[in-house]
Amino acid sequence: MVFQNEYGQSLGKPAEGWVTRSLPEKVTLKGNYCIVCPLSVDHAEDLYHDWLSIDDERDWTYLSDSKPGSKELCYQYLGHLCSDKNRLYFSVKDASDGSVKGLFCVNEVEPDNGIFALSEINWSPVMKRTRLSTESLFLVISYFMDTLQYRRCEWRTNCLNAPAISAAERIGFRKEGILRDRKITKGYSEDVAVFSITASDWPEVSAVLKAWLRKENFDERGRQIQKIADFRS
Repeated sequence: MVFQNEYGQSLGKPAEGWVTRSLPEKVTLKGNYCIVCPLSVDHAEDLYHDWLSIDDERDWTYLSDSKPGSKELCYQYLGHLCSDKNRLYFSVKDASDGSVKGLFCVNEVEPDNGIFALSEINWSPVMKRTRLSTESLFLVISYFMDTLQYRRCEWRTNCLNAPAISAAERIGFRKEGILRDRKITKGYSEDVAVFSITASDWPEVSAVLKAWLRKENFDERGRQIQKIADFRS
């Protein structure tokens, strides 16, 4: 539906009752399988071993940073991330043993518009394609959408990053388009794909993810019984 002002100009739908939202806090979010908590320098102890389990940098190709080459550099790297005043970095712990399996960032937070973005998603090899990865993102999106009442979550990635695009679409993000020549990363120009979940999308996306994440949907080895797509209408 198109709305018009007193001059006959077309406008978007009214944002009735809208007020500036609160800034996010460094919260700890607990799920069935993982715990999302503020990134700490001492998380380098776990992450270093997982990152070094692969002896090349293929998992870092589309990230802004390069893999630390030693434990000391890993501690320095996490210290640098923790000191960033413009971004919130979170770690993902395995709820079964408390070990840190990955990290990600929340940035581009706009309380006036109710917008936030996920970025720099960096899962260790053992966390990829597991319920921990899905639940961790569900928890943080739910924190913003349900607790803080934000209205838009963005996910931007290199348009050639097929695994990230597949993950975004699997969770329920909708592709909006391509920002051509948007970034230069490690000497290469990037076309950036933009995905989003809005407040109007979230109730359905949330219901699907909650259904998929039920303990009954996984066998004794943690393998899914039904896919996320099976829960979509």
